[in-house]
Amino acid sequence: MSARTEHARELFAPLGPTYDRYASLLSFGQDPRWRRILVSRVPSSAERVLDVACGTAAVSIELARAEPTRIVTGIDQSTEMLVAGRVRVERAGLGGRIELREGRAESLPFA
Repeated sequence: MSARTEHARELFAPLGPTYDRYASLLSFGQDPRWRRILVSRVPSSAERVLDVACGTAAVSIELARAEPTRIVTGIDQSTEMLVAGRVRVERAGLGGRIELREGRAESLPFA
């Protein structure tokens, strides 16, 4: 693991449980708006979507909600962020359509 990757992991590790609160605060409450705009740009025909650097799965959840048959895979290098994301996914009732995996964008764990 590179020093840059390790630094990023150390930076985000303690934020997992509070990341969404900080995102809302720092964006002056605009984060739901930009998420909706982002998701609206994904074609409705996209049946499978990869959310790279998914963090706490906020975008993954919006992607799944946008199309009732869409399957979303989220990937992030922060275990702590993924733990918070899994809780959110389960609360949203989307555990069957969203899979969260640990990994790095530089070396995606897919064929």
